[in-house]
Amino acid sequence: MLTLGDMMTTNVHTLHEDDSLSSAEWDMVVGEVRHLPVVDRAGQVVGIVSACDVMRAAARQSLDQVSVASVMSPDVTTSPPSMAAVEAVAHLLRSRQSAILVIDDRGALLGIVTTTDFVELAHRALAGLDVHRPHARA
Repeated sequence: MLTLGDMMTTNVHTLHEDDSLSSAEWDMVVGEVRHLPVVDRAGQVVGIVSACDVMRAAARQSLDQVSVASVMSPDVTTSPPSMAAVEAVAHLLRSRQSAILVIDDRGALLGIVTTTDFVELAHRALAGLDVHRPHARA
């Protein structure tokens, strides 16, 4: 059974609530990602910022003047690494969210799994490749 721990990206850049959205935008461009978790100073997950959040804010004002806290979604899905991947993807489909933050039992961020990870997994399965090594490139 494939779990989120098997699939998650662990080298995740994070933001803090008082960071500016311009730094979030920069991190997304440089890291080629569409989601950035927001953590407090103790490392606990408090939200997530998406590329859509950044684009909506940029349409209204300068990103230098907007804090991450003002646009982040505090309603983020979190899960332990032991959650079955099939349960996680079902949740994403039902909730219409596009990322799950993987946390430990203290709420500290361990990694992230996005809809793109599931599309890559589907590609591997459709191509007849090993799906138990989801980060291996086809």
